[in-house]
Amino acid sequence: MTKYVYRYPDGAVGFALLFVRMCYAFVAFGVVTPLTEIPVNAYLLHLAAGLIALLLVIGFATRFAALFLGIAAAIALAMSGPVQQLLLVGHIGGCVAIALIGAGAFSIDARRHGRRVIKLQTNTPDRGAKD
Repeated sequence: MTKYVYRYPDGAVGFALLFVRMCYAFVAFGVVTPLTEIPVNAYLLHLAAGLIALLLVIGFATRFAALFLGIAAAIALAMSGPVQQLLLVGHIGGCVAIALIGAGAFSIDARRHGRRVIKLQTNTPDRGAKD
């Protein structure tokens, strides 16, 4: 049975994930615009968007930042016009993808959790090796 292991892809895929994270950092500020109708200080909303954008760019707690951005986009979906709704649905899908895929190798998450390589010996005692 295969266990699910968090992976941090590098190379072209890692750079692609870095680019997507940077793009969604800008989306965080765009999602705030429909949310200004909520009776909350706009400064706090922009501060929260800046924090989410920073977390996405540096790749720290990326899955949670993408999840919070997706929730904010879902709230903004209810408060927006029909043209914005299509864009927000696409952004929600992108946030779900980032939350599922993770940050990639070029992130703090990859450095913090490490990329482990396990090497198995070919003739271990439990596989019939002779002592």
